[in-house]
Amino acid sequence: MTESTAVDQVLANTQIAGLDIPEALARMGNSSKMYLRIIHSFITNMPNNLEELSTVTAETLNDYAIKVHGAKGSCYGIGANACGDKARALELASKAGDLDTVLRDNGAFLESVRSLVRELEKLEAAVADAENTGVDKTVAVRPDPITLSALLAATQAFDIDQMQGLIDELTAMDYQQDGDVITYIKERFEAFDYQAIEEKIVASI
Repeated sequence: MTESTAVDQVLANTQIAGLDIPEALARMGNSSKMYLRIIHSFITNMPNNLEELSTVTAETLNDYAIKVHGAKGSCYGIGANACGDKARALELASKAGDLDTVLRDNGAFLESVRSLVRELEKLEAAVADAENTGVDKTVAVRPDPITLSALLAATQAFDIDQMQGLIDELTAMDYQQDGDVITYIKERFEAFDYQAIEEKIVASI
């Protein structure tokens, strides 16, 4: 079983209330890698977004409407339609100046998204297990500087497909030295932080 097949199997067998994984995957051309990158970004960024949404007053209702609009898009983006629908209702209420409805329903929305984040963290862990099970990695002394240079060029050109391929190549090996560099690069790639990737590569080669 290949890594991609193992990951696809995890996604196919995952059932999270209010999350339509097949729908979201279909919108992404059934690319599990792209979907999981967006999931990772959701897990990373949503807690801070929820913190900003946790307090709302009549004076901050307009700002709240903007922020809950963003949360709505993030939820729909990963197929979390139940949470997205709650965010949409709160957005409409806040735009209408209906503070009472926002105060009444906001807590339930926040908790539903926090619960979703916890479930998505479990999904990420299951995917990591599937990727690593039964994989005997080749051991190298340190990451190949030629491959790192190619990754730097791809990053500067914003060639996401090329970046993905090179990162897959680099993470397919274990390293006696500087393995943390590749771990960092993969994490930053999944978080769409390409500037950090450039800086790390320049400092490493």
